[in-house]
Amino acid sequence: MHVSLSTEFGSFVDDLVSTGAFPTPEAVVAEALRRLRDDQAKFEALKTTFDEAIAELDQTGGTPLDFAEIKRKGRERLAAQNR
Repeated sequence: MHVSLSTEFGSFVDDLVSTGAFPTPEAVVAEALRRLRDDQAKFEALKTTFDEAIAELDQTGGTPLDFAEIKRKGRERLAAQNR
């Protein structure tokens, strides 16, 4: 496979190779693609979790939040950490 990069990205890849961060331009692209694949997998997992939570809220109606209670518990935790 042949990939053409813009001047900006080509220079970036060349800099990474010349500084020794990567042994070859192919290694730079391979790492970028691995990271993109991992990011997409994380996004899909998060989206699935979000969709499941929305579906559960639609079915149960959820539980109203008591912000005063949330603040109280947070302050208790903070005070315990500072002791």
